[in-house]
Amino acid sequence: MIKNYLKITWKVLMRNKLFTFISLFGISFTLIILIVAASFFDYFTKSNYPAKKLDRISFISNVRIWDEQTGKNSYNNYIGGSPSYYLLDNYARTLETPLKVSINSNFVTSVNSYINAQKLELKIRHTDDEFWNVLDFKFIAGRPYNKNEVEDAQQVAVISESVAKTIFNESQDAIGKQVEMDKINYTIIGIVKDVPFTSQYAYGNVWVPITTTKNDLSVKKLDGGYSAILLAKKRGDLPKIESEFQAALKKIDFPFNGMNFIDCHAESVLEDFIRFSPVNKKTFSILLSAVIFILLFIPSLNLISMNTTRISERLSEIGIRKSFGATKIALTGQFLTENIVLTILGGVIAFIFSFIVLKFFQPTGIIPSEGFPLNFRIFFTGLFFCFLFGFISGVLPAYRMSRLQIVESLKGGEL
Repeated sequence: MIKNYLKITWKVLMRNKLFTFISLFGISFTLIILIVAASFFDYFTKSNYPAKKLDRISFISNVRIWDEQTGKNSYNNYIGGSPSYYLLDNYARTLETPLKVSINSNFVTSVNSYINAQKLELKIRHTDDEFWNVLDFKFIAGRPYNKNEVEDAQQVAVISESVAKTIFNESQDAIGKQVEMDKINYTIIGIVKDVPFTSQYAYGNVWVPITTTKNDLSVKKLDGGYSAILLAKKRGDLPKIESEFQAALKKIDFPFNGMNFIDCHAESVLEDFIRFSPVNKKTFSILLSAVIFILLFIPSLNLISMNTTRISERLSEIGIRKSFGATKIALTGQFLTENIVLTILGGVIAFIFSFIVLKFFQPTGIIPSEGFPLNFRIFFTGLFFCFLFGFISGVLPAYRMSRLQIVESLKGGEL
């Protein structure tokens, strides 16, 4: 029976090519948007190089301090930005629940370096030695700097593979060589695979000990230009880390620089984004669900209308099939099969064009160099949407069609 359904489906789709094209375009365009958006969302929030253990990592990258009596919305009594080294060193690094804690500069520093009369823009990130233990960098050559080198503020550096090739043609030749950055000569001790700039917590093409920074790390303040990466033993420890961090913040001796309240959290990338966005987590979830619903509902509604018109043109065929004993279930199954096949074809086209779209972004560095970021989870989610499209847009007109009497069908009655 299924084989016959598929044969009839193919004949019907080829008979009305305009309808087939319009339907496929609507399905494919919607799914392309969903798939590309899901790929970017997946890359930002799931484990990827160099954060292979992202599901066990919390970040502290934002802080807000204000005078609670005046209110946080008062410009003169409100400070917001990145935490200070003092805050992270005294209230995050001392936590007991995390397996490891790394403190690094929250933003890269861009400097120009001149190699063989060639200008090269370098993006430097200052980190501690735990940075290399929390994240999973792939070393092409050499090694990371260690705790002693950080404590002694030694002028050593780890550079990206692309920088090594630009300066020395062959990356392997860079180890042990020196490169001048911001009027300081650093000795290259390690080379790592390039990091995409979407990894904001790790991005850079040069990494140096945090103690070599020109900033005074001993300044006692709460805001500054740093962030912390906290690695938990297991995923279930993440809420414990946040609770312990909040308990530690209560030990701050307020008022502190005229402020008496602090808002700072150890949380995931997504939670941090939502917390410091104009909407809260509940509103964000509602808006995301609404967007997905609209993207699914509009093409489904359009397909229902088109399917009703298409079925109306085949009422005589339906009447004849009924007169030869075709049941409601058989007729409904036929039209549902046609719709599901159509939507799966649209899904295949959507995946192909999604691949092309995402490949287009690769040279920009937005997508990691290892290639197409779609995984099986996104693939099967998209496949589910294909079936959902086919079912929603086909079940109503198919059900109404199956209820028509044979005489009404042969006379071309209305659905």
